[in-house]
Amino acid sequence: MTFLGPHAYLSPKVYPDLARVPTWNYLAVHCTVQASLIEDAAAKDRLLKKLIADHEPPYAEQWRGLGEAFAHKMLGAIVAFELQVTDLQCKLKINQHRPESHGAMKARYCAGDENEQALAHWMDRLGLSSASNNAGEA
Repeated sequence: MTFLGPHAYLSPKVYPDLARVPTWNYLAVHCTVQASLIEDAAAKDRLLKKLIADHEPPYAEQWRGLGEAFAHKMLGAIVAFELQVTDLQCKLKINQHRPESHGAMKARYCAGDENEQALAHWMDRLGLSSASNNAGEA
């Protein structure tokens, strides 16, 4: 499984030299999982109630109001599963190897959409946007 974090286009205009091409920067997590089906109706019901509580608490009252027969029918139609993570790998590409572009890249990303702003935040967290990273390395 892959969970994609912030990602965005990067223009070659951020580089001080002209011999560059566009690229894509991203953060992602790759997971290896062991999947198992949850077939027990009571276990499915607990899982469904947790899903509702985590993502839409006001719906819990509506779900309870639909009645036992409806809930039983719906639980029979739901395929529930559990994923146990057995390995995690973080994949990161934010032009780490091009410190001469970090200042211009961060400025573009700060002025961009939500994904671009998130990449700018990650640049800060990873120390890729400080002036000391850019000094003397062009």
